[in-house]
Amino acid sequence: MSANDVKRTAQQGQRFAERHESTVKRAGRAGVAAEGVVYLLVAWLALQVALGGSGGSADSSGALGRVAAQPFGKVLLALLALGFVAMVAWQVLAAVAAEKTSQRVKAVAKAVVAAALAVSSARFLSGGGSSAGQQQQTLTQRVLEAPGGPVLVVVAGLAVAAVGVALVVRGVQKKFEDKVEGSLSPALTALGVAGWVARGVAFAVLGGLVVASAGGDTAKSRGLDAAFREIAQQPYGKVLLVLVALGLAAYAVFQLATARRRSRA
Repeated sequence: MSANDVKRTAQQGQRFAERHESTVKRAGRAGVAAEGVVYLLVAWLALQVALGGSGGSADSSGALGRVAAQPFGKVLLALLALGFVAMVAWQVLAAVAAEKTSQRVKAVAKAVVAAALAVSSARFLSGGGSSAGQQQQTLTQRVLEAPGGPVLVVVAGLAVAAVGVALVVRGVQKKFEDKVEGSLSPALTALGVAGWVARGVAFAVLGGLVVASAGGDTAKSRGLDAAFREIAQQPYGKVLLVLVALGLAAYAVFQLATARRRSRA
């Protein structure tokens, strides 16, 4: 295929994305609401960790497991899965239509996360759900056993920590406001700030634990559940974890309250 053919194909893909983005965006907003539901449950599980309860795995798999155990849980799981699938479609079209490489990378990353949540929802729906933390620990162990594995794990951990810092900065600077059509009320803005900062703290701690796991202790890489439990073990950690849990709940409410007005995920 010549360079002109590649360029023509890319242009056709962009035109297709522009024609259908509005329709897919409306459906994809369901994915924003679905993310809000999951984060609300994760916040509850994190709060249980802070208060000394077991609460199960305090991550997305634990949240979906809680949904599956409820009356009509399978119906809700099916709706969540559909929402995440719609989110994937929205982000794929956004990646195709993106003019900047940074925008394309962000859209692809969000599509991957949404796809993982859709698959996890489907597995719990069929009764085959498993711990995301355990899967991450297994993956880390496999990477460590590969040539140059510890270096790769450190790089991955630093990347996750960098995402956490970026989320905090985005929250403090209120850059999330450009995701919503129209203006935000002071209350929604406050929820957004608290939510993005809390997510940033959680991911920064998670990144640090992934870096620490390069020494061979792969239990440190068990996702958000490990990050929450690490926070709780620090001096005044339970107080901090309560604040993080409340912040994650604020993020969940922000997602749910603004889903219908979202211009971007």
